[in-house]
Amino acid sequence: MERKAKVTVIGMLVLAMVATAAGCQSYGRAGGLGAGLGAAAGAVIGHQSGHAGEGAAIGAVVGGLTGLIAHDVKARRAKNREETAAQYNYQPAQGEKLMLENAQALPSVVQRGNFVEASIQYALLGGGSGTTSVTETRQLRRGDQVMADISSEKFDRPDGTWVSTQQFKIPNNTEPGVYAIVQRVTTATGSTISGWANFTVE
Repeated sequence: MERKAKVTVIGMLVLAMVATAAGCQSYGRAGGLGAGLGAAAGAVIGHQSGHAGEGAAIGAVVGGLTGLIAHDVKARRAKNREETAAQYNYQPAQGEKLMLENAQALPSVVQRGNFVEASIQYALLGGGSGTTSVTETRQLRRGDQVMADISSEKFDRPDGTWVSTQQFKIPNNTEPGVYAIVQRVTTATGSTISGWANFTVE
């Protein structure tokens, strides 16, 4: 009971923080700040409750657009190091290489209240210690306006070709129109790739 009470109190405090921030900022900035606060709150709530996955979802609901829920990032290695190196005629002397292969959002037309899957495929070579630390970020935009920072997570990736995906729910209060999911991958040494994928909300 004591643990549940802690979670409730933290959740109420965070809601108050987000409401205050939204009242003091423009819509675009408030959305981004709310998403950041929501993610942090989710991590705290998840830690307190012992369910980190639930915490991430709770944080996403609190932050950014009302009802925005982001699932965990999932990744698979589509090609191993040897296959990827052969595809790009890669030699170790070339050092670190990070290449964008594809970025998309599916479905291309979605109804409010449904999920979109954002995916990015990239080739990574030159990890000196066997793996390379990368940060994957995803951001929801409408034109030049940032609607929400969906996620930003670090992973240790072995050399190869990677497909990373994340599902997120389109809130019911989203205005119809064309949106973009911006996906970026950055290594610890500063190599960066980014891909835009448009989809339409009806």
